[in-house]
Amino acid sequence: MTAGAALSKRLHAWLDRAHPGSGPIGLAYSGGGDSHALLCLAAQWASARGIVLHALTVDHQLRPESGDEAERALEAARRLGAERVLLRWTGDKPSTGIQAAARQARHVLLAEACRVRKIDQLLLAHTLDDQAETVWMRLQAGGGWRGCAAMAPRAASPVWPQGRGIELLRPLLDVRRAELRDYLTGAGEGWIEDSSNTDPRYTRIAVRRRLARLEPAGLQIDRFTGWSRDIAGIERSERSAAAALGETAVRFHPWGGAELDVECLARAAPVIRSRLVEAVTLALSGRADTPRRAALDGLVDALLRRRAGSAAGVQTLQWRGASWIIRDPGAVLGRVDRPGRKSFPVLQNSVLVWDGRYEIETSGVNIIAEPLGKGYKGVGDRADLEAIPGLARSGLLTLRSRGEVLAIAGVRHHPQLRIVPLMAQRFQSRLLYDAPPKQGVSQPAPA
Repeated sequence: MTAGAALSKRLHAWLDRAHPGSGPIGLAYSGGGDSHALLCLAAQWASARGIVLHALTVDHQLRPESGDEAERALEAARRLGAERVLLRWTGDKPSTGIQAAARQARHVLLAEACRVRKIDQLLLAHTLDDQAETVWMRLQAGGGWRGCAAMAPRAASPVWPQGRGIELLRPLLDVRRAELRDYLTGAGEGWIEDSSNTDPRYTRIAVRRRLARLEPAGLQIDRFTGWSRDIAGIERSERSAAAALGETAVRFHPWGGAELDVECLARAAPVIRSRLVEAVTLALSGRADTPRRAALDGLVDALLRRRAGSAAGVQTLQWRGASWIIRDPGAVLGRVDRPGRKSFPVLQNSVLVWDGRYEIETSGVNIIAEPLGKGYKGVGDRADLEAIPGLARSGLLTLRSRGEVLAIAGVRHHPQLRIVPLMAQRFQSRLLYDAPPKQGVSQPAPA
C-alpha cells in the first residue's frame, strides 16, 4: 500500500467514526496545502457514501490577491465535486490584533454558513505542525498549564451564539504538513501558497521558523505534541469533574436563572468549583468570552458566603432560602454609563437569538423581543411571576405584539411563538460538548 493510500484509509476510517450518518458536512477550505489535501481526501470519502460536502472559503480581504485566490479555491472545490460557498469578511479591519480578529471573523462566518445549510460538523485541516506551533505560542505568551493543552480532534465551535450546536472536527492532527504535500504531489494536485504564510511579522510564522530550526537540533515534534495531548487529557478530566458536580449542584430554570447547592460547591475541590461556576456564568450571561479570573473568584466567594455579588454579566443572590445566579438585569436594561439591550423585531417565520440566551422562532405573527422592564408593562396578571426572584423579573425576555405581552421565557407561552433556552446547551458545550444532556443540567423544554 502506498503512503497516499494509507493516508486515505486512515482518514476515511476516522471520518466514518466521527460522522456515521448521511447528513451534510462542511470543510473550511482556503485552497492551501493542508486544506486542499483534506478536501481531496474528504471528497473521496463523501462521494463513496453519498454525503454532500460543502467547501466553505473565507476571503478575509486583507490582501489584494485574496479575491483571486478565493476564486481559484472555489474552482478546485468544484472540480473535486464539493458544494462551493464563498464567504467575505467585510467592513473595517482593526489596526492591531489582526490575526485574532480574522480568526474570530472566520469562525463566525463559517458557523453562520453551516447553520444556514443545516451542517452540524465542520472539518478543519489543522496538522501536527499546527498543534506544535499553537502550544509553543501559548507557552511564549505566558499562558497557564491549560493553555498548553493540545487542540482537540473534536470540539465545540469557539463562537457563541453563532456556533451553537456546531462541532469542529480535526482529522489531521497526527499528520505532518510535509506528508500532506507529498500526498498532493503524488496525486498530481497543486495548491495555493498564501504569501502571509512566509511573513515573519506574524507570530505563528515566526514560531514556525523557530521550530524548523530546533527540530534538526533534536526537538521531537511528535513527543512535544504528545506532551500537550497529555495535558489536554488532564484538562478534559477537570471539565468532566465539573460537569459531574453540576448534575447535583446546579438546576437551570428556563426563565434564565440557576439554583445552586452551595453545600455541594463547598465540598468540591476549588478548581472544580471554579470551572463549574465559570460554565454557569457563561451560560446565564449569554456572553462569548470567558470571565476574568478576578471576576470569577468574586462570584465563587459570594456564593460560598451566601452574599449578593455582581460580575461578568450575572448576579448572585439569596432568595427563599436558596442560592441563585441570575442574569444581571442592569446588563440587559442598561445603566447610566452604558446602554441596555434594545428591543428587537422578530418577523413571522424567522429565527433570532436574544441576549445569547434564547432562540426565538415565530410563525404567523410579528413580535417585538425585549426585556420585561421594571414597570411590568403589558403583563396583566402577575401571578405567574411569583416563582421568580424579584431581582430577576425586570430582565426576563418578553415577546410582545402591539404592547401586549404574548409570551415570557419560561413563564408564559403562546402557540405561534417558540422560545428555546440556550443556557444548558451553552453549559454543556463548555464542559462536555460531546456528551448527552443529563438530569439536572439538561436543556429545558422550549417555552
